[in-house]
Amino acid sequence: MSNTYKFLPALGLLSAFAAHATTPQPHPLKVHAQQHIADSIAWIDEQGISCEQNTNSHPMCDTVKVYFDDGEFDPSRTSSKQTILVMDYGMDLQTVLRYRSRIKSAYKYDPDTQTFVADNPSVSISRLGQKVLSDIDGFTYTDQDTGAVKPGFLPAAWLGDLAAKYVGAASQDKYDHETGAPHFSHGTKVFGYLAQHNPDAEFVIIDTSTFSPFIMHKDDICSRNIDAFYVKMERAAGSLLRDIIEVNDIEYINYSGGFERRDVQTAWESNKCSGSLSNSRAKRFVQSIRPVYDKLFSTYGVLGIHAGAASATSSENPLDVIDYQNRIRVMSYTTGSVDTQISQDAKTGWQDVFVNHTSEFDGHKYIDMYINFGYGRSAFWETNSTPKMASDVYGMRYGADWEFPSSSWAAPIATSYAIAIQSQMEWGFDPAYLKRTLISQDCYDNGGHFINFALSDFIYAGNGHCRLQDPLKYRLDTLNQQGYLK
Repeated sequence: MSNTYKFLPALGLLSAFAAHATTPQPHPLKVHAQQHIADSIAWIDEQGISCEQNTNSHPMCDTVKVYFDDGEFDPSRTSSKQTILVMDYGMDLQTVLRYRSRIKSAYKYDPDTQTFVADNPSVSISRLGQKVLSDIDGFTYTDQDTGAVKPGFLPAAWLGDLAAKYVGAASQDKYDHETGAPHFSHGTKVFGYLAQHNPDAEFVIIDTSTFSPFIMHKDDICSRNIDAFYVKMERAAGSLLRDIIEVNDIEYINYSGGFERRDVQTAWESNKCSGSLSNSRAKRFVQSIRPVYDKLFSTYGVLGIHAGAASATSSENPLDVIDYQNRIRVMSYTTGSVDTQISQDAKTGWQDVFVNHTSEFDGHKYIDMYINFGYGRSAFWETNSTPKMASDVYGMRYGADWEFPSSSWAAPIATSYAIAIQSQMEWGFDPAYLKRTLISQDCYDNGGHFINFALSDFIYAGNGHCRLQDPLKYRLDTLNQQGYLK
């Protein structure tokens, strides 16, 4: 599988959203969070916990292996109208501990039955790490008005002091104690962003590292049996719809992966198949995965946000060029330290951004939405006033994201944007309508740049859709909407 590393509304609604987000009062949970942080730090100090080498051992430094099935989903912490299927890999720490109470189910692909089955990921960590992360995930507070104990969300932006104390006491928790693998991964960036910026969302996880059909179905690939492979993908697609999307009432899908012709060629070599495989046959193998894509992006009541592929072609990326009604193909761009003048509805101000940063939009034909990251492409530390923000793998620190801009990192921004706008609508969830709201077809105006062929081509190729946007400029996500970062 490649493309996993794809270096990748109504104006009234948005105006109301922005006004709400600028309310000056601190979030009512913050005082409770501060007390939890102070108590946790004091406890670590009182216990004298230090798990570094050449120090006295403490029982909290012992390694414990925690499984997904050791925890449980807590529906009181989530909204059933914000159920996100996250398709990525390397999310075990966050799945098992940090956000466990908000995860309905976890799945992996079983190549023997061509179905998606329950997964039980695990993580080996210090008992201190288990306690700190579980306490954050299960945080509760007492409502002063009613005396009731309620669940509360603790955003990473509030937890920096506790993070410093925890990491200082157990720095080895950056790695899985059993495998030695670092917890930082592609999936932790994607899932971490979604979990932080959508505090009411509930999640369903598919570990995409288990879904490598060209590798797993070696016999079909090496025998060039496209028909047999297609039947397997139809079974997988049926399971995806039946066992995951329908059972869990999925509304949103965040998918940072994808399949290209070169994936088949790579699998051919990896499987040590004899002879050679033509490009045309490799393309047909990729097209055979279409039943899976159809379920992801054509299922009624589900909006798919997909990390886009720049310069996609029908020969190399046949699945990326399909214009699914319920899919938004997302790509990043950056204006560096410059603030854009793009309006909240994305209908004005975008033309100057395109003209001043034209190279950012090369290969744009099959991209539905571009999202500004607001930091430098080479000098990452140079940011505008609202750069893309991110948390650490523990969900305990928060700051400007200096990772290389990619469509993988843009997809969770778009998913968060879509959820925030949908939450302002009073009618039911219609993914096609939500997509038209997010990307209206009102951007035919060239903004006074009458002799600019690149701009004209961008408008024409996008059929006048408002593809170039800056949702971060207006803090269009639930975390900001609910005032956690005021």
